Amino acid sequence: MKFIDHIAILVSNLDTAQQWYEENCSAELVFEDYKYKRMKMNNTTIALIDKKYYKHAHFGVLVDCVKEFPAGGKIVPHRDGTVGCYTKDPDGNVVEFIYYSPDMREKLNIDEI
Repeated sequence: MKFIDHIAILVSNLDTAQQWYEENCSAELVFEDYKYKRMKMNNTTIALIDKKYYKHAHFGVLVDCVKEFPAGGKIVPHRDGTVGCYTKDPDGNVVEFIYYSPDMREKLNIDEI
């Protein structure tokens, strides 16, 4: 069984978006760099991604291992230690299959699938 890990939305100002999600959704900042902020909520994570650096919004599907990545996807190691595999569904929507190492799962308090 797979779970939704995050929803990545394009924003024009990371700080303004962070403040809005903190105030309106009780989201908590758990990671940030100059083009991305991860906001933790009770049941998922919202990734705020800067429009200057990213072309597409997407949602992330959590997988147990990289063997579950779909064939033909683009594999990208991320700055935060995760590994993603980006692909498109039949209608052109971007989907990221994302893998967290056991250490990363423990650090972020992600339950086993």
